[in-house]
Amino acid sequence: MTRKMALAASLSLFALIAAGPARAEETIAVIVKATTSEYWQWVFKGAEAAGKQLGVKIDELGSPKDDAAEQTSILESAAGKKPAAIVISPTIFEALGEPIASVTDAGIPVVVIDSGAKTDKYASFLTTNNEAGGKAAADALAACIKERTGKASGKVGYLTAMAGHESLDSRDKGFVEGMKAYPDITVVGNRVANNEEAEGMSLTADMLTKDSDLAGIFADNAQMGTGAGASVAEQKIGSKFCLVAFDSDAGEVEHLNDGSIYALVIQDPYMMGFAGVWYGYAAAHGVRLPKNVDTGVGTVTKANMNDPAFAGLLDVKKRKLDKFVGN
Repeated sequence: MTRKMALAASLSLFALIAAGPARAEETIAVIVKATTSEYWQWVFKGAEAAGKQLGVKIDELGSPKDDAAEQTSILESAAGKKPAAIVISPTIFEALGEPIASVTDAGIPVVVIDSGAKTDKYASFLTTNNEAGGKAAADALAACIKERTGKASGKVGYLTAMAGHESLDSRDKGFVEGMKAYPDITVVGNRVANNEEAEGMSLTADMLTKDSDLAGIFADNAQMGTGAGASVAEQKIGSKFCLVAFDSDAGEVEHLNDGSIYALVIQDPYMMGFAGVWYGYAAAHGVRLPKNVDTGVGTVTKANMNDPAFAGLLDVKKRKLDKFVGN
């Protein structure tokens, strides 16, 4: 699947805005869920690249780990400094709705990325179609089981990083719905971690102990994927057990390469940061934006991980931006 984002078509319209000199005082605040996560560092990298192109200052903000109360405080503080725009990935759907609406009502454009919030008061929402991503994970898991056993049948489970996150809830929903296309595969369990890699590793081991005939697991984010991959690697069952994970952190890519993970369902956090800043800048200058933008999803296995199309999605250092021509 080609991963150049469809949203880039809209960005070309904003180039006319960027052609003029930016105001020296303009700042765009980018607020992520967890600054310690590699995923969110990729978002910052994209935001930095856009800020450099536009000539605006980027304030990189967020709490070390997912914390809705702290993120609300950070949002309110950022808004108090009157930036040109704010780009934010809401930690909790319910909790961030009213704070985002309040910032919008105060006249500051808000661009939401990655995860939704309980409000429609924002300039644009750039996100992965997480239900589609969950279904892609179900397809990959079924394909792995069939490849290794000759039939898409057996028991599978899934790991949820945290409850109450719109993006994770949608992925899990998509996965469960997607598995219904394989009537001989039964979803037997779900474990919820505290978004901790070590807990993901422990819960995977626990699931394997409880169901010794478990055929596969879906891990719904990078921490769960890396933790589950470590458990599979430790037990040396990668050649017969099927693990599919979301995202593409270094630990997950390592486990994909060594066979502990069969497939990764990947997003484009770099483009969320990059386009989020462009969209925020455009909104601050009067551009009417699309309300919702699907930033795309793809599936990577060891067989195709060296495809040049995936290079910048598996390693941010290899990311190259070029003209978007519609493919």
